[in-house]
Amino acid sequence: MLPGVTVDLPPPSGAPQPPPQPTAAAEADTVPAPLMPPPYAAAPPHPAHPDFPGQPGQPGQSGQPSQPGQLDQFGQPGQYGQPGPSGLPFAPAGPPRRNGVAIAALCCGIAGFIPVVGVIAIVLGVIALHQLRAGFQRGRGMAITGIVLGALTTLAWTALIVIAIATGVTAEPERSSSGQVSGQSQVFIDKLKAGDCFSGGKKDQIDLVTAIPCTSPHESQVVAIIQLPDGPYPGEDAVTSEAEQGCTDKADPLITDRAYDELDPSYVYPDADTWRGDRSVLCLVEAPSGTTTGSALK
Repeated sequence: MLPGVTVDLPPPSGAPQPPPQPTAAAEADTVPAPLMPPPYAAAPPHPAHPDFPGQPGQPGQSGQPSQPGQLDQFGQPGQYGQPGPSGLPFAPAGPPRRNGVAIAALCCGIAGFIPVVGVIAIVLGVIALHQLRAGFQRGRGMAITGIVLGALTTLAWTALIVIAIATGVTAEPERSSSGQVSGQSQVFIDKLKAGDCFSGGKKDQIDLVTAIPCTSPHESQVVAIIQLPDGPYPGEDAVTSEAEQGCTDKADPLITDRAYDELDPSYVYPDADTWRGDRSVLCLVEAPSGTTTGSALK
């Protein structure tokens, strides 16, 4: 046979045979070819900028959807790019705390009946309002209440001092070189000493009295002053019982027979409000009616 010459073979004899069918094992080993997506259509131009082509993944436009974690043209995460909740949820913050300076201002305003404390309440209230501007604490109402109470009590004390000066109230009675009252003056009763004569003490609540020389007509005279023992307030009955017994033991031997016959014994004792600051008992002798003249002491 010469090279390059093709020899036609004779057709096979017999009926034609069908092609072989694949077995089940062969079908299992066969991997189907992946389906290719159709080509994407061109995106229409941006409505505001005709020359700027649309971005893929925008709603209403053809193109591929936003991928997780990708940002769209406005800088917002895609539909499937939202981060899910991670970790434990944050605990809700508690209510804001009250300002300590505002609380102190309110307390000082309530205690404004003590001299100078009202001024402290005003100062603390102003400081508290300044601190509360940040808005992290509560207490504005307490600060304002402290300022108001402090202002009222300060005005009351100022008015009392002005009235005292206008009416001639002095810190101490006018005294001579020997310590005797030498002139008439209004004083607080706790400024009197043993032997002082005065008027204005014949009332339930004694505060201001008029100190008078014993040589002038007067209503009462201090014979002796005793001090009750320390401790909590024992009650009015216990105080009056001890005051009466103490004045009887200490004052009776000091007065003259005339005073013993003509004057009535009496005493001024502390109450629950003044107990902590003053536990003095003033033992007195008083004219039954009108006034008396001269000293009742021996």
